[in-house]
Amino acid sequence: MTQEYWKELTEKYFEGATSPEEERALRGFLARTDDPAFDEARAVLGYFSAQRSRRAARSRVSKLTGLLAAAAGLALVAILGHSLITRPDDTCVIYAYGEKNTDTQAVLDDVNNTLTLLFSDNQGPDVAAQLTELFN
Repeated sequence: MTQEYWKELTEKYFEGATSPEEERALRGFLARTDDPAFDEARAVLGYFSAQRSRRAARSRVSKLTGLLAAAAGLALVAILGHSLITRPDDTCVIYAYGEKNTDTQAVLDDVNNTLTLLFSDNQGPDVAAQLTELFN
């Protein structure tokens, strides 16, 4: 194929009248030639090739991101569904003195006793009274 053929094919490309096979052949020719007459065509085809590559890479990343998001959503639904289906009945548990106690009444009594101690007015001497006692 002659230089004239490639020049005509380049003109045809810029007019938008080439077939995919002709574009592939033109790209191959431009990759092999160093003729300055084809610098413009090489620049344009190089730009579009780079854009296609970028677009394809973004497309792969967005597809992967979408798949990962869908997988995470399904995993979350599965975990929540499993926990709702298999959850035990409400159970009161208290750990006191190294022992586990699940007797509901004992747990409630212990909670009431603790709250009573925390919020009662009869907590004994306050800090000021204790300091006064120490230094007098």
